[in-house]
Parts: sequence; structure tokens; C-alpha cells
Amino acid sequence: MVNRRTNEPFGLFNFPFFTSPKPAVQFDVRETDSEIIIEGTFSEFTKDELQIEFVRNGLLIIAEKKVEAKSEEKGDQQVQPQPIRVERFVPIYFPFAADDVSASFTEENVLKIVVAKNDSNRSFITIE
Repeated sequence: MVNRRTNEPFGLFNFPFFTSPKPAVQFDVRETDSEIIIEGTFSEFTKDELQIEFVRNGLLIIAEKKVEAKSEEKGDQQVQPQPIRVERFVPIYFPFAADDVSASFTEENVLKIVVAKNDSNRSFITIE
């Protein structure tokens, strides 16, 4: 189940009672003549907790922090902490291959993704 309003899994109208707080991740997308540069700050995540998935028309950036499975008792209920997960989809408007994408993660927790514009992946139609 996905809350269509917020795109958060298992969220219900984005009430804090029903969802866990999500860390804020801001992205800066810039375009040059030869590439698209995507930069995001993941202050609460490490390099090992990030994953970039190559999707047909863009990139899916996933950050997931594993939380220790300690149970806390509150009255008769046991509360299991859930992992912190952030997903962002960045659409790319031109065809690209996995070889056209490079990524780096700095000590300041900034993820930088560069997608090269490669004309060999493009098909053009001749106009008569």
C-alpha cells in the first residue's frame, strides 16, 4: 500500500501517528551541455546505506538505515522500531546506459551522481 499523496509506504494521510519521521534529503539537479549532475546531502546515512538503481527512464536513489531490533514495552504493547528509508526518483529525459552514470560520496555525506549525455544511445528519425 502506498499513500499516493506522499508516496510514503504504509503512510496514512501523512499523520506522524501512522508514519515514522523521515530525514530530509534535498537534491540539486544541474544540467550542462555534456551531463546532468545530481547532488544530495544524506546527513543521517553512510555510503554503505545508499543504493542507486538504474531504471528505464531515470534513477532511483534509495537510502536505508538498519535499526537494531530492540523491543520497547509500553503497557501491553511491544513497539518494534522500523528501518529509516528514503527513496527519490530522478527522471532523465534522454536515453542512457548504466555505463553513462558515475557516483561518488564525500566525507560531508554528499552523494554526487553524474549522468553523461551520450549520443550513441540516441536514435534519430530522418525527416523527409
